[in-house]
Amino acid sequence: MVEKVTLTVDEVLARADVPEPADRVIFKVDELYGLSAGTKFPLNKTESIDTGPMSMTMDPKADPATNVGMVDFTSKSLRVRYGVQVVFPGLHELVMSGKHDLDLLGPVRAIATDECTLTPDFSGWRALGCLELLPGSMWTGAKGG
Repeated sequence: MVEKVTLTVDEVLARADVPEPADRVIFKVDELYGLSAGTKFPLNKTESIDTGPMSMTMDPKADPATNVGMVDFTSKSLRVRYGVQVVFPGLHELVMSGKHDLDLLGPVRAIATDECTLTPDFSGWRALGCLELLPGSMWTGAKGG
């Protein structure tokens, strides 16, 4: 049997008077352009390349619900998740070597997740992140070292 729940007018008004939490804010990521230092990028189980500097932009094919973040002012942290397309010189060099298919030159699609520590005055942050390669990308299934 379902118990009947009743609220009084005073209880409803009391709920409405509770202030919204101000220490955490959720936001939408609408635009993005970023540069990152190079890293080793897997080609297969035994080979990898040096990417060189990577350039990232928002992925126009990404689900908009993917592109969100939350800042926590109390802990001075920021977590952001967004769909990106990544291009890098190492990929161009690989394809131009003639050893690989030209189709590899298409942007690598990924979901980026950044865990950030805010500066004490909230004027900036240091981000540590990871990329999850998406199905449909030529690199799906690659495993990093």
